[in-house]
Amino acid sequence: MPDREPSITGYLTLGLLAGRDWSAYQLAEQLGRGVAELWPSADRGRYAVLTRLRDEGLVDTRQEHTGKRARTIYSITPEGREALTRWLSTPVRPPSLEFEGMVRVLLSDQGSLDDLRRTLAQTREQARANRDMFARYAAFISETGGTFPERRHLFALANTFMIGHYDHVIAWADWAAQQLDTWPDTVTPATTHQAQVREMLAPGREAWQANGDPSL
Repeated sequence: MPDREPSITGYLTLGLLAGRDWSAYQLAEQLGRGVAELWPSADRGRYAVLTRLRDEGLVDTRQEHTGKRARTIYSITPEGREALTRWLSTPVRPPSLEFEGMVRVLLSDQGSLDDLRRTLAQTREQARANRDMFARYAAFISETGGTFPERRHLFALANTFMIGHYDHVIAWADWAAQQLDTWPDTVTPATTHQAQVREMLAPGREAWQANGDPSL
């Protein structure tokens, strides 16, 4: 066993190498194809993780030459396959979300109504662009089998989630923008629009009463 567990980026890298050998550039390219939207730190650590995996004995390296140019090719070791298989059998962490636009929404009482509208509009457009990217991936996988045809069924599961996720963000941004129509600013609605706030919170309250404490 390695001295320390690989990071999620490490396991992603092992998963890519489980299917075939790759150069560092090819691995970085694969990690950048939709993975950054699912696991942002994978994009930031995609090169450094290879050194750690090699030091832990989870990947091997060899040199390949094309003319006078040499490149390092990475392959998974039996220990790497064992680590990946073992990790897949462990409990999964709860989902987490990295969403700057939502942080800005929470702090919008310190800015203008136009700032908040702009945040919602930008969030919508970003979600639309990402949804369209995953829609293109879906078409590519459907028509060609994708880069990993042996995993097309698993990519279909993940792709459906990602498109649904961005559809939800788009719908939420449209709905949130409509809520601002009668707001004079980003501060006073806390007291002047209490009925609207209660209406916005009603679905969550009803869900809690149905599944939690009905006394609320």
